[in-house]
Amino acid sequence: MDRRFLASVLIVLSVFPAAVLGCGDKFLVASRNTRYQRAPVSRGTASILIYEPPASEISKGLAGIPIDATLRKVGYRPTIVETADEFDRALARGGWNLVLVGNADAEAVAQRVKNLGVLPVAYKPTRDQLKQSRKLFPVVLQGPTKGDDLVAAVDDALASLNKLHQKSGKAAS
Repeated sequence: MDRRFLASVLIVLSVFPAAVLGCGDKFLVASRNTRYQRAPVSRGTASILIYEPPASEISKGLAGIPIDATLRKVGYRPTIVETADEFDRALARGGWNLVLVGNADAEAVAQRVKNLGVLPVAYKPTRDQLKQSRKLFPVVLQGPTKGDDLVAAVDDALASLNKLHQKSGKAAS
């Protein structure tokens, strides 16, 4: 009886050593998954102007995402405008950190707003369109996309804008 018990314990220990032993090796067992996620980002409160005409690329690329709720949940202050007049009034009012626009409008908007970051949303872009956009803008969001990708792209665009402002501030000093 004792031999059977001892033999079964040895078999269990030899087959499942990491599951039984309380060491760090159980983290390496193939049946247990790890999560590969981005590290938490410390976000400031940034104001984001979103120019979303009804038939634009941004509407198609971010379809199915509650843009306002997604960005507010992580601490941003988004404002969505749908017409060119609303967009002009919002730009004149000022106070924006980032402008989110469709890829087709991005270059024209970037010419109008020199000190603001522009994040273009490209809906199913061709390779050449994407290459051209990446030459002009540090971050380009490709749609269709998910809410996490939107937040990550906004984080990256604001970070690249902050780096640009720091470089220009150091160069001016």
